[in-house]
Amino acid sequence: MKPLPASIYTGEVGHTRLRPRHHALRYKMYSILVDIDGPSAQPKAGPLFSIGAFNAISFTTRDHGRGDADLRVWVEEKLAAAGVEQSLGRIQLLTAPRTFGLNFNPLSVYFCHDVRDHLVGMIFEVNNFHSGRCAYAFAVDDPKARTLRFSCPKEFFVSPFNPVDGEYSFRLDRDENRYRLGIQLVRNGTIEMSAVHCAERQPLNARTVLTTKFQHPFNTLSIVGAILIEALKLRLKGLATHAPRRGTIDTQSRSL
Repeated sequence: MKPLPASIYTGEVGHTRLRPRHHALRYKMYSILVDIDGPSAQPKAGPLFSIGAFNAISFTTRDHGRGDADLRVWVEEKLAAAGVEQSLGRIQLLTAPRTFGLNFNPLSVYFCHDVRDHLVGMIFEVNNFHSGRCAYAFAVDDPKARTLRFSCPKEFFVSPFNPVDGEYSFRLDRDENRYRLGIQLVRNGTIEMSAVHCAERQPLNARTVLTTKFQHPFNTLSIVGAILIEALKLRLKGLATHAPRRGTIDTQSRSL
């Protein structure tokens, strides 16, 4: 997986809960793929898109990592802890951008390349509704693979209908035109729920920004609204709820 030009991805997110009761939700959304720094970090995407400033669609590195200006240092620390020894070159981030200043990213994905543009690391950055943030970082063994697989223990409170235990299994497929990320939550050897994000890529330019904004005018509100509505449905189905662990990563606004 080589770095791609700045892009906009439009698609759909689906969640399927298998236990203790079956439940499914789907919502449409768009994401952007941008370099976090360097000469490729300022795409020419027209008057409706900005980096680090208010706009109809905007992106700022302060929405990620520790919330400070130097996101690269945070990425390097996370990947070093995951066993990545190579010096990093281009770091690209796939994330839901700000919409008229409003932002919520359930999941942001970092594609981390070495100085020869080989993919050497991945980070999956998760946010919850309690201002908590957690990052799952992995080394990439085969930078030419079309399909990447990772697994790790669950360490972070996300849904009130799931306790903080179990294991995540990630499967990522990406080419120049399409993106698919599947995540399964496994507990006691059984898949309890799965989530899939499927999207198609277009160049991030003035035309695609205008078209996407017209088709999805309230991206952030749509994401948050869909999650809250489905949570209400689950509560009405009688599912037990769990609380975040106060004073832990579950409620820390910056990933340390």
